[in-house]
Amino acid sequence: MKLYVYSEAVDIPAPLRERSDITWIAPGPERAIPDAHLYIWDYSPELDVRSCILERSHAQHLLVTDPKYLDHLTGLQNEFCILLKPVAPFTIKAFVELALDTANVQRHAREAEELRMDRDTLLQYVLDVNIKLQQYDQQRSNFLARALHDFRAPLTALHGYCGLLAEGKLGRVSDEQQDLLERMRRSSARLTKLAGHTLDLLLQGRVERRAERKEGDLEDILGRALDDVQSFLEAKEIRIVTRLSKPEGKLLMESEQIHQVFVNLLENSCRFAPPFGKIEIRGYPVTGESVDHHRSKPAVRSPLAYRIDVLDSGPGVPAELVTQVFEEYASYSGHHDRSGGGLGLAICKRIVTAHGGTIWAAAEGEGGKFSFTLPLSIADVSRMGDQPLCLSSSLHSVEC
Repeated sequence: MKLYVYSEAVDIPAPLRERSDITWIAPGPERAIPDAHLYIWDYSPELDVRSCILERSHAQHLLVTDPKYLDHLTGLQNEFCILLKPVAPFTIKAFVELALDTANVQRHAREAEELRMDRDTLLQYVLDVNIKLQQYDQQRSNFLARALHDFRAPLTALHGYCGLLAEGKLGRVSDEQQDLLERMRRSSARLTKLAGHTLDLLLQGRVERRAERKEGDLEDILGRALDDVQSFLEAKEIRIVTRLSKPEGKLLMESEQIHQVFVNLLENSCRFAPPFGKIEIRGYPVTGESVDHHRSKPAVRSPLAYRIDVLDSGPGVPAELVTQVFEEYASYSGHHDRSGGGLGLAICKRIVTAHGGTIWAAAEGEGGKFSFTLPLSIADVSRMGDQPLCLSSSLHSVEC
């Protein structure tokens, strides 16, 4: 704090002069008045005190005057503090310390205001950038949705042409040609489904779509999915082991959707399993135990869902990324990125969630492991969503 004393008669106490946070400025021979935070004026009729104060309205002012000049200061009492001579040193000390505290408060207020303005400016920048990103994301989604919509038409036609050729309606084909056409037909069908599911993923949140669950045959669905990935299995000579227990109740699902979940998970396992590796698919009922938090009484354990595990001999998912791999367009660096570029597993999550189930990945261990559950009935879907549920089985257990 800079303090200017326009007087040689004012007695400044020594403790004040020794303070390191106060810079004392004495009048110079040229009579120029410097900038300061506090001015102590020794009033005399020759001093134009009103002009001095108006020119330095940003600072604080203390006026020391003889009682006989008090009439000269009529109307100025509200503009600055007036002390009548003789002024005791402790009075000067008290007023200077008060002015110092006031200056510190004003300085902190100015700094806080500057920080607030900087914060508001940065926040506005963030909001503007966020709006821009949302606009870009909307434009990207619209472009991809249009492209995928147009992409499905020629794929559907290709699938139909392959069917005509494979069925011999356009002429006889050899067994090798028949096999090749059937593979082309399955591949085009898979591409059509993938385009459709990717389109659904892009439109997620804009168009509400609930799965049309009907009782389905899980073994048949899995068999068709294995046929679709047969070329991947043969290329690496991967061994398949399936162990599906019979569901203890009606297993309700949209068959084509669950078929896509199996295909995506199997393709992921085929991609990362080593040559001559192994993929195991296990399915079994899981029981649930819900807790009444008011009575703390566990309910009767009963089969609520059916769990499917897809295990392979490839690298597992790092523990810190077991949830990230299911996010849309998410991927992580490294040779063992199992996110699939953020589409395959994201589609699986959307489908399973729409069925009222849950999908997750186990942390890396002896190999890759992905699991999901499907409710056994529509009533179980509501029960699973209304209260905490712990799922367990004779083979494995899942912690809530």
